[in-house]
Amino acid sequence: MTLLVVSFIAGVLTVLAPCILPLLPIIIGGSMADASARWKPVIITASLAVSVVFFTLILKATTALIDIPPQFWKTISGGILILFGIITLFPDLWEHFAKKFTPKKANVLLAKGVKRKSLWGDITIGAALGPVFSSCSPTYAVIIALVLPESFQKGLTYLIAYAVGLSLTLLLIAYLGQKLTKKLEGAANPKGLFKRILGVLFIAVGLAVLLGYDKSIESRILDTGIYDGISDIEGKLIQEAGVDLY
Repeated sequence: MTLLVVSFIAGVLTVLAPCILPLLPIIIGGSMADASARWKPVIITASLAVSVVFFTLILKATTALIDIPPQFWKTISGGILILFGIITLFPDLWEHFAKKFTPKKANVLLAKGVKRKSLWGDITIGAALGPVFSSCSPTYAVIIALVLPESFQKGLTYLIAYAVGLSLTLLLIAYLGQKLTKKLEGAANPKGLFKRILGVLFIAVGLAVLLGYDKSIESRILDTGIYDGISDIEGKLIQEAGVDLY
């Protein structure tokens, strides 16, 4: 079994890991926010995959070369998630802000698009999760620590395979959530209870990211040993791929 295949499998298995906790509420909640939008989960998860690859490389480069702390990017991500939470919780707020402080025609359209969770809104949600993501996958660690410094092309290929496995699994979860939403009455109402709960969820995750609580929760769950079985499976697959971990 090649490391390329192992990378894809590792991405799938990462969904079971505690380090994915900050992503799940946003992926599921963002996709469920508009159950009638067929391509919404695809856009969000595809944006997430691109963002994970991009920010993995950016974080590695900036930490090594420019000494930009990872918290800088996480602060931006947390702020974006809080902003979307406020827009979801108060659907008229963004449109009112745009009308008052920006040129009329273009920004009123933009405001309506964000309020309705437009294409760019969905892309932004997925992209904002890239800096938040930090995998506890052994395969991901091998790609970043061993493969990428030795061969950028191979490392990037394996990283993309990992991100694809992760995003496809999240896409399946998102569609299951969207299917459930269609059965809930009032879920499409922008001022209904369901949307308000989603808004609070976005804000809560954003605050957890800003304050570092997400990592504290992940560490506590990892300390329980729940994820050890998945890590062992990945470790065996990596060894079968001919990579020496020691």
